[in-house]
Amino acid sequence: MPRVVIGHDFLETYGGAERVTQEMARAFPDAPVHAILARPSVARRMGIEDRVESLLPARERLFCHYRLGAPLYPALVGAARLPAADVLLTSSYAFAHRFHTANDAPQLCYCHSPLRFAWTMTAEYQRREAAGGPAAAAFLALAAAMRRGDRRASRRVARYLTQSPHVAERIARFYGRTATVIGAPVDGDVFAPGAADGDRGYFLFSGRLVEPYKRAAATIEAFRRLGEPLVIAGDGPALPELRAAAPPNVSFAGHLEDAGLVELMRGCRALVFPSEDDFGLIPLEAMACGRPVLAYRGGGALHTVIPGVTGELFPSQDPDSIAAAVAAFDPDRYRAGEVREHALQWDRPVFRRRLIAAVEELAR
Repeated sequence: MPRVVIGHDFLETYGGAERVTQEMARAFPDAPVHAILARPSVARRMGIEDRVESLLPARERLFCHYRLGAPLYPALVGAARLPAADVLLTSSYAFAHRFHTANDAPQLCYCHSPLRFAWTMTAEYQRREAAGGPAAAAFLALAAAMRRGDRRASRRVARYLTQSPHVAERIARFYGRTATVIGAPVDGDVFAPGAADGDRGYFLFSGRLVEPYKRAAATIEAFRRLGEPLVIAGDGPALPELRAAAPPNVSFAGHLEDAGLVELMRGCRALVFPSEDDFGLIPLEAMACGRPVLAYRGGGALHTVIPGVTGELFPSQDPDSIAAAVAAFDPDRYRAGEVREHALQWDRPVFRRRLIAAVEELAR
């Protein structure tokens, strides 16, 4: 087995990128894991607490404001030298692909997305973080500088992997590189149908509550019009505002560990997924529980949701489009076993086999 060192951006919360890094660590159990910033509780949940190293100290103030350090991270990560290895395996959505090893080992980068605030969501971030005047000009200058540095860093990567054709297209457009699509890992053992499952009559929205990215507000407005029950699972900075604006038919479950989320997925009529995610792990987790998905026709959902088989796709991210999809939804069209079988194409063991094969090929 090749000597592997693993690099990751921020172990700040347990999300899709952390699930990928967790599978990297399971595939290579002797590999040290290095992150820019690592929260001990997240590392513990990933099972890597005893082998994770953080460039920055795990202080709560840093976790609360770590995004403010974006201008400094390229230099910080570029100056770091990780242990010698045969392959440097990175899980990157920001700066991790800038890591080097002491012996400049070839890097295999699993790219979740090119840096979003620099490439694909610059306008959204600018409106939220620097609305106008000199602050807006400074933000746009920073984004331009980040794009130049990010493109240079991409040239040092020996090979790219990614989760969906949607992200592979971005890697080709922004970096001029070809990426191999290997999907993302779904835990088919945890996310599975139960013995006494059934449609309990509610729809489910699940995800980190960050607006406008996740479109929870648009979903709430759609259900205000419909009057159908909606459960929102997740936490995030938009939670107080969303809760205050929600009608009585919308309830909030807060942050849930996997067991609680699985219980909600098993009982929902369908998962509603209006965001344009790079891959969209949550829809596949719901499908692994045998439940269909109503998703926006964009991003990774185009790769994972099959209309008429595992769910439906709607054309816009606005309340009208979401409401129309929910109103037209017929739960009797879908077979739970067929929905689950589709999701298991991305089961964890399958993902690890693809990952190991790519590492071994690069190490030859």
